[in-house]
Amino acid sequence: MEDTDVLKVPLELEQNFYIFLKRVRKEENVYLEQLAEGLMTVSQLARIEKGQRPIPKNMRDRLLGRLGVASDLYENLLNIEDYAAWEHQRNILSAIEKQETQKAHELIIAYEKEAPIHDKIKQQFCLIMKAEVLKQQGTDQQEIADCYEAAVKYTIPDVENMCLKKKLLSIQEINMVLEYEWYHKDEDFVKKCRDLMIFVEKSVYDNLSKVKVYPKIVYYYLQEIFSGQRKQIPEVLGENLRICNVAIEMLRDTGRAFFLIELLEMKIRILECMEQNSEEEKELQPEYHESMELADLLKKLSVEYDVPAYMQDCTYLYQQRWVFYIGDVLRIRREMYGLTQKELCQGICSVRTLRRAEKKESNMQQEALGALLRKLGLSKEFQRARLVTNDREALRIRDEILICRNNRNFNRCRELLSQMRDKISCEIPQNRQYLHELEATLDWMEKRISKKEYAKREEKALQCTLNMKELIDTKELYFTEMEVCCICNKIHGLEGIEKREHINFLLQFFALYEKDDLLPGCIAIYEYVIRFVASELGNAREYQVAIKLDKKVLREDYACRRVWLIGFLLYDILWNETEQCIKREQPIDKEKMTDSLNQCKSLSHFCKQTFYEKFYDDKLRQL
Repeated sequence: MEDTDVLKVPLELEQNFYIFLKRVRKEENVYLEQLAEGLMTVSQLARIEKGQRPIPKNMRDRLLGRLGVASDLYENLLNIEDYAAWEHQRNILSAIEKQETQKAHELIIAYEKEAPIHDKIKQQFCLIMKAEVLKQQGTDQQEIADCYEAAVKYTIPDVENMCLKKKLLSIQEINMVLEYEWYHKDEDFVKKCRDLMIFVEKSVYDNLSKVKVYPKIVYYYLQEIFSGQRKQIPEVLGENLRICNVAIEMLRDTGRAFFLIELLEMKIRILECMEQNSEEEKELQPEYHESMELADLLKKLSVEYDVPAYMQDCTYLYQQRWVFYIGDVLRIRREMYGLTQKELCQGICSVRTLRRAEKKESNMQQEALGALLRKLGLSKEFQRARLVTNDREALRIRDEILICRNNRNFNRCRELLSQMRDKISCEIPQNRQYLHELEATLDWMEKRISKKEYAKREEKALQCTLNMKELIDTKELYFTEMEVCCICNKIHGLEGIEKREHINFLLQFFALYEKDDLLPGCIAIYEYVIRFVASELGNAREYQVAIKLDKKVLREDYACRRVWLIGFLLYDILWNETEQCIKREQPIDKEKMTDSLNQCKSLSHFCKQTFYEKFYDDKLRQL
């Protein structure tokens, strides 16, 4: 098969992981020795690329992470062992985020004892989490330093004298190196931070990977620059402002807030030093006030929504998305279709094989498992990013489409859509679903179709993978993110009881995730759906319910350091509160309205949402 044809082969990070890994490695001109260093022998990696050696998900993620493929961009279906490991890690991360240090410590100890005991990725994770617990307990810094040293040397044994230019590192490993250097600080720490910045800037990572670690490096660097008795030289201040702005721009481009308040405060500090030069004072004032206003707004939101203003730990680097045990998916989806085990297995495998998988007694053979999934309307790829493709350029185009769509740049959207068609296989149901849904949404936003037609086309997109006549009422449900998106968008064209039934269905669906404290793992689709549902309820004059939902989403978003939707959510809350006042014949507080609209404008400006920034400007002029 020629390379040009290979690009449309489905991305199969489980059964054909070795094919994808080898292809990405060669695309990035990476040698086996570089990728294997510190993780395994070259011969072991060579056997993995030939499909001769099984590999657990933690190691898959680390190998792909070193090649710039972020694991949290994918929905995940896991086997028994990988799912058990994920559950252990999720519980540890949750305890640390909640600062339940004793519980976290006990969970870490228990996880360390689980097989495989000598898994270096697992042991490295445990040491990093121990360090986070020690920080929260205010332990002696040497003990924390020892944790980072032991952790980083599992996969980077030459950390004291390593040459970054010859290294391949995942973002988790970069974070370990940064913390190791911070706690073993010497006179070269500033230079080492600069080297890490350059490494990340020139790396193969996409922007969503870079933004997780680059702002932290810059913050640590600036902390050191402004520590002690260091003299602030005007020329150096200008360079430091540039570095700080690069990190902030990275956050703006991705709608994230990792170390954002910390960086804004550092920027303010730099500008204050620079403004001592009277010739620059007037020029720097707008930048200074803009940073002050955004920092104050974010701190205010932190207080109001009970979210820490400053970054407390590194748990965000280890979050996984939309994670399920594969046997549970088979069982739930089978029951959604009303199939017995015998009916599902017919012509594929024995009932006993399926029964054992559903009970977590054994894993299934890949060929049979893929056939069962396809029969249930699911692709056989066990890690997927809505599109089934091994061409990362297609995923980049997808991200650009989202930005252009939000900014109402429809011509560019359709150009990108045409490019997308050339890069993905439309024979794959998941890809057809994506394209049908995107085209329907663009036509709806450009007012080319009616509400009724939009609902029909969203239903058509949904039917690509979920051939069900109606949504069912059951205790357990499994949908892909794309299917949830289709169900949500279909509501636009529904009326009356049918619309309310779909709204209630979505609320109940996510209530299950909230109950099990799993919202961070589905935050991307959760924010999209619940904000839409809140808007529909507001239009139905259920203002209090809508406000409550908007505030819930806002808190979850901000806790995950996602700020892309926060401006929209604040506007929705303002709109519902205003409509409530009108209904009650109460006076409108124009001062509060002005303040809220300015907050929305500030956040839309930060996230480069040009369409909505203008929208809020127009609203302000109307007051």
